[in-house]
Amino acid sequence: MKFIVFVLLSVLLSSFSLAQDTTTIYACDIEYANKRIDVYKYSDYFTKIEEKVGSFSVDSTGCFTFSFPLKTTQEIFMYLGMYKVFLFVEPGMAYELAMPPFEEKTLVEELDPYFVPQDLSFGVKNNVDPHEINLLILSFNAIYESFVNMNFQYIYALRDKRIVDVLENQIDSAFDAHEIDTFFNTYKNYQLYNLRFMAYQRDRMAMTRRHFLDKPFYYYNPAYINFFQNMWKNYIVYNHMKDMGKEIKVSIIYGKSPTMFKEAMEKYMPFRNDTLKELFLLQCLDDCFKDPETFPRAPVLQTLDSLILMTRVPEHALIAQNIKKKRTILAQGDIAPDFVLYNQDSIPYSLSQFAGKYVYLNFCRSENYACIQDYKIMQKMNEKTKRELQIVTLCYEKDFETFRNFKRKNPQYKWVFLYAGDHPEIKDYYKFKVTPSYVLVDKQGKIELHDAPTPMDNFQEKFANILITKRKQELELKRKKRLYQTW
Repeated sequence: MKFIVFVLLSVLLSSFSLAQDTTTIYACDIEYANKRIDVYKYSDYFTKIEEKVGSFSVDSTGCFTFSFPLKTTQEIFMYLGMYKVFLFVEPGMAYELAMPPFEEKTLVEELDPYFVPQDLSFGVKNNVDPHEINLLILSFNAIYESFVNMNFQYIYALRDKRIVDVLENQIDSAFDAHEIDTFFNTYKNYQLYNLRFMAYQRDRMAMTRRHFLDKPFYYYNPAYINFFQNMWKNYIVYNHMKDMGKEIKVSIIYGKSPTMFKEAMEKYMPFRNDTLKELFLLQCLDDCFKDPETFPRAPVLQTLDSLILMTRVPEHALIAQNIKKKRTILAQGDIAPDFVLYNQDSIPYSLSQFAGKYVYLNFCRSENYACIQDYKIMQKMNEKTKRELQIVTLCYEKDFETFRNFKRKNPQYKWVFLYAGDHPEIKDYYKFKVTPSYVLVDKQGKIELHDAPTPMDNFQEKFANILITKRKQELELKRKKRLYQTW
């Protein structure tokens, strides 16, 4: 009966348009029964910072339906065991997904911070439209990648224009009936422009003028951003001593001014557009972080902050903020990134609610031997330091149920445990790759120690010294205040 109801729902979703700006994905696959799945998107294609769209639970029969708001065609993805699986989605559409066979990661792969999942694309079962975006992009990629692989030597080594022309003619004949599909045509065209640039049209200025100046901006199309970055990535790093590169460096490092940058770029014909100038400035600022000796961080960050405040393009403000998150290294005195996560009883906790106490923030998972050994030390340490220090463990088990079971089987650990496995952005904010990792946050919510010692590496002694130093400073401040009042 349950399956019949689900089928009827699926038919209704396929037959009738959904509420505007709401997109739905659904599927039935017994291999995914009772799993919890997170859905992500790239916050922007410039930085590729991952942003969570939402989560859903698959029922005991392997079926799920998940709806989310969407205003423009975009790419979403899910981590499913060994795979990172992608899907392009459009507003108001419903997609019945063909789920890949579920292959669980091994424990070694789970614990490996450098493990890279295999990229796959979802099939769409209810696809009856020849203009469906996933079908078009998958078909294009199959032709494009096969041709480029077979003719790699001619294209990249010999720079044979004729070979690229053959591919373009082949693609045009295959997809000439899909000229009305704006997103796909943008994807197709900018992939081909990028190939031309890599093969033989190496003039950045000419390509920028031809394909970006006074053209629409496609921030959510990966081929568009990829082509722009391929042309201009690291330009400032290798050209800051001459011509345009020198002017860019002066405007960023000495002027600290997006306005000065725009004025400098005005004499270059391909950049006689304020929005395009800002996009180029974002690329230059991102690249500046790679060479802090040539481009000191302080003026680069000041220029980035100025751009965030003055830009009229929301996408540029978002990219700039994400560059800051991605490139900024947390140091002593920086505000610790806040978060809201849930404990084993689904009670929410935020970092900010511990203001007024030091927080020993640790990133662990129960399968990690080093983490378990540290837990045993922290169990004793917590009894001694809990008046001054709040221990908070962010757990990265493979799912919430594994986290919950571990905590309930170990009630002797009487500090706060929170599940962070479905929030990969926290790893990005705190810039750690391995577990266990430790951070000490002070009473005002600022970083005291970014790479704090582990419990096994005499953290208690280090923390005691910090408390003694702080108390001496407080007493000295009070003494000076009393002297001032007496005077």
